[in-house]
Amino acid sequence: MCSLNVRGLRDRLKRREMFNWLRKKNYSIYMLQEVHCLENTIISVWSAKWGYKTLFGCCTSARRGVAILFNDNFNLQVQRSYSDPNGRFIICDIITDNKCMTMAVLYAPNDDDPSFLLNFFDHLNDFKCDEVIIGGDFNLVLDLDIDKKDGLTKPHTESVKTLKEFCTQFNLLDAWRILNLDIRRYTWWRKWPEIHCCLDFFLVTQSLMCNITSANILTRYKTDHSLIEITVATHWNMRGPGFWKLNTSFLTEMDYINQIRAVIKDTQEEYQNDIFVDDALMWEMIKLNIRKQSLIYSIIKKAKISQRGEELKKEINSLQCLIQTRNMKEEDKKDTLNALDTKKLELEKIIEYQTKGSILRARCRWHNEGEKKYKVLSQSRETTLQSRGDKQMKTGK
Repeated sequence: MCSLNVRGLRDRLKRREMFNWLRKKNYSIYMLQEVHCLENTIISVWSAKWGYKTLFGCCTSARRGVAILFNDNFNLQVQRSYSDPNGRFIICDIITDNKCMTMAVLYAPNDDDPSFLLNFFDHLNDFKCDEVIIGGDFNLVLDLDIDKKDGLTKPHTESVKTLKEFCTQFNLLDAWRILNLDIRRYTWWRKWPEIHCCLDFFLVTQSLMCNITSANILTRYKTDHSLIEITVATHWNMRGPGFWKLNTSFLTEMDYINQIRAVIKDTQEEYQNDIFVDDALMWEMIKLNIRKQSLIYSIIKKAKISQRGEELKKEINSLQCLIQTRNMKEEDKKDTLNALDTKKLELEKIIEYQTKGSILRARCRWHNEGEKKYKVLSQSRETTLQSRGDKQMKTGK
């Protein structure tokens, strides 16, 4: 799916070109902001031009309006939806592949207005929210150090604080930043004066983050915002009763240990003066927060390893091409071959680590699922033998 601030679609030629450009991307879901739809009467015309199911949020201002456009390349059912009368957001519950997701497109005001976010999340709370995806133009920067370059430092302090509080409440994560930890990319920029900001992003629930396979910032078209995309694997395994299992290899990593120590300390400080929290409940809260931090740590570590693996593959291919296509001095060739061997060894260690993880997860699945199936078969056979014995006793045979 993708998100884009289109800066107006009232012009018929631009609307036709934009729709054609988006269709060629072949996404399943398109979240658009600043569509400038003023009247509900024109929505039927715009929907007909798009050709598939649409949701529009109109208002009386020519500077707002949002939309969610669906493609016909996947099965979906929109259970319910809500459109903000001010044209700032749309929220809907959809079902795809027997999975319910709550989706929202958002176009936040330019001002530091936390009341807008309070209103948005108040409406979001009325939906199922099993898995949540929020995409759009938030008009704020979450991290000034990495998400902004040049220009005046004017953070929307209150809005950022409010958004982060709701992210904690709903267990939301910035998909781009989780998968691209240290990369500096921006979704909006201006030439003069030169300013770069990351204003557009996707927030997804922590449980859904494992199904996000990629997050990218792509080129723009007839707008000053870049198109952002995420890829969501929609084939989930059925969730059932089970236990969360800690990856004990984390216990050898000081970064993880320090994070867990901080979590324990913060949890104790948060609830130490709460008269309703006894020692037993305090222990449960500590375990809950340890689990939450461990999941975040594992997601970030997996993303780092995958990213490094892809970088190594490209570097190895580049070095191999360099050796094969150029006449190099013996000394330079020797250095290049040493660098190639080093990178191959590093890649082999990453693959070995990932393989061990796959083996361990397979053993866990066998322990949880295979053993249960064996027990069910054993109980079924025991019940059958018992019923046969009762029948023999009754007939005397």
